[in-house]
Amino acid sequence: MGRVILCMGKVANIPFLLKKPGIQIYSVEELCYCIREHTFLMDEETACKELADWLGEECDLPELAQQLHALLKKKAGTDSFLTTVLDYTGYYPKEEIQRLSRFLNADNERSEYERRKTIGDYLAGNGKYELAMEQYRRLLADGGNDTEFSAKVLHNMGYVSSRLFLFEWAAELFYQAYTLSGDGESLVQYLAAKRLLLEEKEYVDFIIANHEECYEASMELERRVEQASEAWDKSEQAKQLADIRAELSEHPENSRHIWEDAAEQIKEACRNMIREK
Repeated sequence: MGRVILCMGKVANIPFLLKKPGIQIYSVEELCYCIREHTFLMDEETACKELADWLGEECDLPELAQQLHALLKKKAGTDSFLTTVLDYTGYYPKEEIQRLSRFLNADNERSEYERRKTIGDYLAGNGKYELAMEQYRRLLADGGNDTEFSAKVLHNMGYVSSRLFLFEWAAELFYQAYTLSGDGESLVQYLAAKRLLLEEKEYVDFIIANHEECYEASMELERRVEQASEAWDKSEQAKQLADIRAELSEHPENSRHIWEDAAEQIKEACRNMIREK
């Protein structure tokens, strides 16, 4: 059963515009949602007197507004301002608030390029792959001669490409990252992309031809593949698939109904996951 969220204050008659994401909000709950979904756009422009006033006057939350005004008077950071809102409402679990606080706090200590990379990482981690790739491309164009930083960006571009099933691009990007940094993880991911891109014999021939450079990384990759395979075999999804195959084997004439039932179970699991969030 999903977590019950009790609304606080009231719905505003006049919305507040969060300028960076370009979103109008009507309640403190909508503010909390935007803080989480657009964390990378939250800065000192968001943590302002106008927002504190709006929460007090329009949302009827004078106690929260008082706390926020006190923070502004002390010149507290954006992270303190926004986490105070999240703590006050209890809209998210403590662990999630702490994660967001770490993200906001670390942002104050990063360089401009690191902050921009964090935005790309955030987009990638939330499945917004095209936006993440565009952010990374701009970073590479503006990033200068910092090879270590460029290698990290290229590695993450490889990750995004692999999530889009563009394994040829992913392999190229991971190898560029490895060439710049010598990081073994980039080499492992390069081989993973190659393994998905090539037929089995082609991949084996490739490893043999590049034995000196790739052997250790290929062994690490195979270890991970074996671990993933073992984890899959023990998973509930694997058991469900085995049950479906067994039922199809025994009753092939009912295949349509069997697949429809399986699809409905998956849909219900997705609905339950959304409710939990």
